[in-house]
Amino acid sequence: MAKQVTALDTLMQFKTVLMEEQQALIKNDSAKVKAIVEKKQAFLAVLPTLSTEGLEKSDLSQVVEDIKNLQQTNLTLTQQAINYQEMVMEAITKGVNKGGSTYSKQGDFSATQQANIIDQSL
Repeated sequence: MAKQVTALDTLMQFKTVLMEEQQALIKNDSAKVKAIVEKKQAFLAVLPTLSTEGLEKSDLSQVVEDIKNLQQTNLTLTQQAINYQEMVMEAITKGVNKGGSTYSKQGDFSATQQANIIDQSL
C-alpha cells in the first residue's frame, strides 16, 4: 500500500512545485524559476515509474487535472514574459537606430544619429 500513497504524495509534491513556479513567474524571479525547473526535471524520471494500483481514479483525476491546469497557466505566463521582453528589446533597438534632426554649429538643419533608449512612438 506504500506505493499507492507515494504515487499520490509524489503528484501532490509536483503540484506544489508547479504552484511555486507560478508565483516565481508572476514575480518575474528568474533565479527561482531556474531552480524550480531543475526540481521539475527531477520529477521527470520519477513520474513514469509511479504505480497507481489500489488508488481510485477519482483520487488521482483531480490532482492530475490541477497539474495540467497549472502547467498550462505557467506556460502562458512564460510566453507572456518572453513576449514582453521581445517588445522591450524591439523598442530599444528602434530607439537606437532612429536618428534625430538638429541644427549644426553652422546653423544648418541636419539629421544626426543618436542613441535613444525608448521608442517614443509607443
